[in-house]
Amino acid sequence: MILARRVDERMIKLCRQGRIRGGSFTGIGQEAISAAVAVASQPDDLFAPCIRNLALHLGRGQTPLGVFRQILGRAQGPTGGRDGNVHYGDLAHGVYTMISHLGAMISVVAGGTLARRRQGKDTVGVAFVGDGTTSTGDFHEALNFASVFDIPLLVIIENNHYAYSTPTSQQYRCHRLSDRAVGYGIEGYNADGNNPAEIYVTVRDIMDDIRAHPRPALLEADTMRMRGHGEHDDFKYVPEELLQVYRRRDPIEMGIRGMQAANLLPDEQLKTMEEAIAAEIDSAVRQALSEEEPLADSLTQGVYRDA
Repeated sequence: MILARRVDERMIKLCRQGRIRGGSFTGIGQEAISAAVAVASQPDDLFAPCIRNLALHLGRGQTPLGVFRQILGRAQGPTGGRDGNVHYGDLAHGVYTMISHLGAMISVVAGGTLARRRQGKDTVGVAFVGDGTTSTGDFHEALNFASVFDIPLLVIIENNHYAYSTPTSQQYRCHRLSDRAVGYGIEGYNADGNNPAEIYVTVRDIMDDIRAHPRPALLEADTMRMRGHGEHDDFKYVPEELLQVYRRRDPIEMGIRGMQAANLLPDEQLKTMEEAIAAEIDSAVRQALSEEEPLADSLTQGVYRDA
């Protein structure tokens, strides 16, 4: 969680320095959910991340250097400099490349999980969506398909109260989005997405259960994004009093307090970890900035398959 937070903070600086072309999106305030999934998962699992799931990428093997190469559009980045944004993944680690049609990736990870299961692999799929995605047709179709065919797919709704600038009060009338699970004949769960221990135990238990008894499940995690939809968004539509509630419930601070109360994280160990992370990020940024952007003659590579 700390690594993801520090990478995001450096990305904000790079964006304001004009070094990043296009949009910049962070997951500040939501790191616990992605981190819980990364820790609870197994090697053959598959994932469809959304725009705020940096901790999932890092937890599944991506490096800060790889992230900075991507957002700076470097030739050695995950997309070869063709996209300086969140549209990257690493299928070798089970992470599908995200697309911006939110909800469309649920079907992809459902199909991939079904295929791997038929190959005899012990795969569980995890798809991340926001509260706004639950209003799309893709959300319904994918969950319905997964339910009919008993695909072990965990769909996590990161409910951060706003679909861009649209509050949840203008999106749906049900009390909880997890209540929609009953319409698909599956279980719906709720968890505090800002409490690292609670969200981890919840995710672990659900993944273990649907791995052993294949079927989909829906989990709604309450959280809050602490910045705008992207760095272009001034965020003024969110009431300050709501932000204050979630500032007091920052997932990293909650995690540190909980671990220190259990004598699991001495101050010196935390300091050492923070210093190591800072050094790794500084090194990664320097390296990425020193590298070349893709050459123009590589433009058509990877677009069409050679006959």
